[in-house]
Amino acid sequence: MVKQSIRTLYIDTGNLTEWTRLKGKFSQSSKSELQNCIDGTLNAWKESVDIQSLKQTEVVTCRHEEFPSKINEDNLDELEIYAKVFASSGKPDDVNDAVSHVINDLGISKLHSVTISLPSTITDFDTNVKDIWQVMEHLVDNQKVKDIGVADFDLNQLSQLYEWSKIKPATNSVNLATCCVTPPDLIEYSNTHNLRLLTHADARDILDADYVQTVLSGHFLADDNKWQPSWVARYTVLIKHRGVIKSKGYILRCDKVEG
Repeated sequence: MVKQSIRTLYIDTGNLTEWTRLKGKFSQSSKSELQNCIDGTLNAWKESVDIQSLKQTEVVTCRHEEFPSKINEDNLDELEIYAKVFASSGKPDDVNDAVSHVINDLGISKLHSVTISLPSTITDFDTNVKDIWQVMEHLVDNQKVKDIGVADFDLNQLSQLYEWSKIKPATNSVNLATCCVTPPDLIEYSNTHNLRLLTHADARDILDADYVQTVLSGHFLADDNKWQPSWVARYTVLIKHRGVIKSKGYILRCDKVEG
């Protein structure tokens, strides 16, 4: 068990397509997949790190060094790179942090598309949503991302975002597990405004706070503070026109907060 001053922890799974023990398991839920990846990454990282060197370190990255995710720049024209950010904290700065880590991890300069998934506690189109979307717009303005989209927005949220925003959402991903049939009015609105409706099967709260506290307390000495998930980013690298996954991985951030 690690004893140190860590306040912020990044976990980087590396390229999951190279994980032998996960091959053939991509049909599992994203929540279960993420937990398996966190466990495997932490165990691999502890075997490779000098524990004593972390005593005075406040920000640490646990990376699965065996499966690097850097992309060969010579192949970029053949690839499409997508990311989905689960903004667990609901903080705008965390969205920028997540996208920056994906870009740096892959060794690229721009993502084809980023989808933002807000926590289930955010149900209205409020100031917090506007602040987060402005961060997304800045990513486009700064040529870090080509297209930006949302997940699980109902017609009311989507229409308000579309009317208010400077850069319009290109996509809205709908979870068919909670909405077996896409509402006709949402389909009509999307068609009218040239919005692509996509489907997914991700839980909005993909990383439980209780799980984070339990697993990290098993690796790092507990104190009066608790570990909380701040964000999770999942990236997918596809070969153009073929839909073949070349690379896939998770990066996430957890922070200690006062208990």
